[in-house]
Amino acid sequence: MQKRKFFLLLVLLILVSIISHSCFTNHSQERDTNVVRLNFEKNEYKELILEIRDIHLDSSYHFSGSLNNDSWIFEYPRSLYEKSSSFRFFIPTHNNTIDTYLISFGQITEKDTITTPQYLFDDIDTVIINAGLKIKTKMFQDSKILHDVYFLNDITDKEYLSSVEVAANRGFITSILRPDYDEVVNLFAKTVQKYPNSQTLISRLFLIKKQYHTRDDVQKIYDNFSEKQKQSYFGIEIREFLSNTDTVFYFKNTLLPAWDTEIPEPIIKDFSKINLVIFSTSWCEPCIAEIPLLKKIAEDLSGKIEMVYVSMDDTKTVNAWKKQMINNKITWRSVLATYNLEEIKQQFFNPGYPTILMVYPDSKYEKIEVRYDADLKKLYGIAGKQ
Repeated sequence: MQKRKFFLLLVLLILVSIISHSCFTNHSQERDTNVVRLNFEKNEYKELILEIRDIHLDSSYHFSGSLNNDSWIFEYPRSLYEKSSSFRFFIPTHNNTIDTYLISFGQITEKDTITTPQYLFDDIDTVIINAGLKIKTKMFQDSKILHDVYFLNDITDKEYLSSVEVAANRGFITSILRPDYDEVVNLFAKTVQKYPNSQTLISRLFLIKKQYHTRDDVQKIYDNFSEKQKQSYFGIEIREFLSNTDTVFYFKNTLLPAWDTEIPEPIIKDFSKINLVIFSTSWCEPCIAEIPLLKKIAEDLSGKIEMVYVSMDDTKTVNAWKKQMINNKITWRSVLATYNLEEIKQQFFNPGYPTILMVYPDSKYEKIEVRYDADLKKLYGIAGKQ
């Protein structure tokens, strides 16, 4: 009897072990693979490929779809999702007049009907995309890229919808000198508030983070992401970018009054050359001591660089600055931050004095210290190539 009980107990343990292993295996398989099911009202393709593009755009992965009636089934490893920047479907073609043949989706937004050739879907086991009426077939952006555009029916996938927002707002890219710059930054931040869990949006910020004027602009957008996204691959990369004091940003050209006429003019007038933007004050002894060196730089690199003082004197000391410009026979331009002190301090990370920013023709800038031989040699070397 005891032997029988022992045998039954042993069998039971083996069964539990098998079932547990089976459940674990099935769960692992579910977690290791994601599925995208693309449903057409009427299929017209012999072959479709799902392409997953890496965030660094130096690699992409292709997965052939299998056809079941009018549905295409695509499976891909979940591990690829973490660093992916976009998905797209394309039709293999051997036509010499066409480089790429894509499946694009049309979506009605508040602004317009937006065509989206690249998108992300939610990171879940199975995503179902119902492609409705085929809207059109056309060449994309006057290139050799052909795409079939389908209207999507009642899609609730928030990752895809945030991709539409990126397309609708031209990737949230704005020129450094465009007057709508602040509007674009605010719009990006508000869109993140709407989709705080969006990998599309945080990967987008990762890609274009250096196109913003200041660290604060990037931080303003980043702060609206969920904790999950802040701990993601992209979130961690952006956080490290923000904490790096050597990060190069783009120079935000601002109108300030000229020291002698007080007529507003841009800090930088000529972006075709290297510009030295020098933050200084009348009461700063190291700033005064630096004047002979700055004069030598201006003489040595005449015609190759532009120099401009930004006086950080307040209303009580600004007249002393003006006298200093005359008494020291300063030949380069000077503008006054006097009436915008807090704004300029915030814009340029509350610079100490003297602080020199070397601004490149593409508007990127970095802080240099001309009193250090290494930085001075770097300046002369770069200017000599202009």
